Amino acid sequence: MAVVGPSGAGKSTFLDLLARKAKRGLVSGDTLINGRKISNAQYKDLIGFVDQEDSLMPTLTVYETVLYSALLRLPRSMSAAAKRERTLETLHELGILGIRDSRIGDSGQRSISGGEKRRVSIACELVTSPAILYLDEPTSGLDSYNALNVIQSLSTLAKNYNRTVVFTIHQPRSNIVALFDHLLLLAKGRAVYSGPMSKCQDYFSNIGYPCPAGYNIADFLIDLTSHKRQQEAHLSIADEELATSQHAALPNDNGIRMKNQSEPAEGTISDRLQTLVKAYDESSVANDIKYGIASAAASSQSNGGHDTAPEPLSSYKRASWWTQFRILSGRAFKNLYRNPMLMLSHYVVSLVLALFCSFLFGGVTEDIKGFQNRMGLFFFILALFGFSCLTSLGVFANERLLFMRERANGYYSPGTYFTAKVLFDILPLRVVPPFILGAIIYKPVGLVPTVAEFWKFILVLILFNLVTSSVVFFISIIFSDSGVANLVGSLIMLFNLLFAGLLINKDKMPYGTAWMQNLSFFHAAYEALLVNEVRYLQLKEHRYGVDIEVPSATILSLFGFRAQAFWWPDVATLVVLFAVFILVSYLALQLFVKERR
Repeated sequence: MAVVGPSGAGKSTFLDLLARKAKRGLVSGDTLINGRKISNAQYKDLIGFVDQEDSLMPTLTVYETVLYSALLRLPRSMSAAAKRERTLETLHELGILGIRDSRIGDSGQRSISGGEKRRVSIACELVTSPAILYLDEPTSGLDSYNALNVIQSLSTLAKNYNRTVVFTIHQPRSNIVALFDHLLLLAKGRAVYSGPMSKCQDYFSNIGYPCPAGYNIADFLIDLTSHKRQQEAHLSIADEELATSQHAALPNDNGIRMKNQSEPAEGTISDRLQTLVKAYDESSVANDIKYGIASAAASSQSNGGHDTAPEPLSSYKRASWWTQFRILSGRAFKNLYRNPMLMLSHYVVSLVLALFCSFLFGGVTEDIKGFQNRMGLFFFILALFGFSCLTSLGVFANERLLFMRERANGYYSPGTYFTAKVLFDILPLRVVPPFILGAIIYKPVGLVPTVAEFWKFILVLILFNLVTSSVVFFISIIFSDSGVANLVGSLIMLFNLLFAGLLINKDKMPYGTAWMQNLSFFHAAYEALLVNEVRYLQLKEHRYGVDIEVPSATILSLFGFRAQAFWWPDVATLVVLFAVFILVSYLALQLFVKERR
């Protein structure tokens, strides 16, 4: 069944209502399956929904993309081998089995075609064997050849595999129109025609609007109901709205009938559209559909609501939390190592800068100059890792739309996705680089040559990297605009850097602002590194023929640092900040990153 109409007719909104998508505003009416109402949970098990825009992970192959959908959404009682077999069957049904090992690819890069991507999106929904498949503009952005291939695939699904297919489409070509079984024509949210495609042309001829010979019936109907056509015909605009609501009934080959009831839209409606709507409402085509709905409802009631619903209607258990986590972790890891530039760039930068720092700060001495070099080295390392963590903004931003679609379609829970994302996508980029840099520079620079101090040095670097990455991850969740997220992230890094303890002395800060430094993760890490390195260091300086020996702890106190503050409060602050930002990131993902229509 094709839902057609001019722009703004309400096609996508109507499809969202049929699929029971969460909508803003008030929604009323009934959706009947074989004449009876069912719960949302049961309904979700029956349907598949394909959005207008493809949201696929570019690093995965066609087979992997559909397989992950099968593993996450098919019943947990179904074996993995059966799910793989079902994936191959689905690829065969849609004619994309030959490209099973091809990667999806990014836009602008050589990959599978747009029509093939669209069929992959359809396959991700079809693999669960839905009784009803909804598609919003499945031919959008495709050339005529690929558009025909997609619609032919949908026609094959309906005829050969007993699927109910309902989709919106804008100005289809005549060879695509020939594949329609049923047609719903909308204009300004009202049903102008809903019935068999074979009766459509005769119906409009009988009410005084014949389609010219050789003219595409779809183009004719869209022109007939468009505002532009009405203006060209110099039609007057009525000042009143329709007093009664209209019913659009959707018959299909599976014996499933749906009814949508909508209130008249605000504003005015043309005389021609009023005439068309009234003519359809009083037609035999509409009466046949209304009679079919009433008969199905009566049949369902007479059977007590049993034995009339398509299988499966009972809700089944999908993949467990552990299975979801394992699948998502594997997908995240594949996405990481198949996009090596991001991972290698962090590792290479850490290696190159470690060698540079080893050369520049090598052999620090136990005097004032050496103390200054130590302070400069630690400040540089923290600034490096702090700002490099801003690359984590893209880790979630690139998958925001994919996550919202998969969440809406019931692939997994947000908690499972979040856990897998943190452990197998963020941590590899935030734990290994500081370890590489710290291990390389420690000895050449001449830092405290004890095992305990070395591992405490590495611990602080890793904790700092985890805190900054969790802060950036939170920002990427809150702000969907990448430009705003980059600006906010840079400001937060600069703000924390300002209160690290080197640029401004804590004792000279204005009254009531010392808490800012206590909350700065730059300050906690910077102070911990300095305390770990120079707490017991005696600085020896020869000036004007006099040998001066100054404890490093004294200089630390002059800069406003606490000589005993390593585990408490510095390391504790880093741990608490990491836990807090991980928690608020999860809450933000759970509460705010949802599909809204």
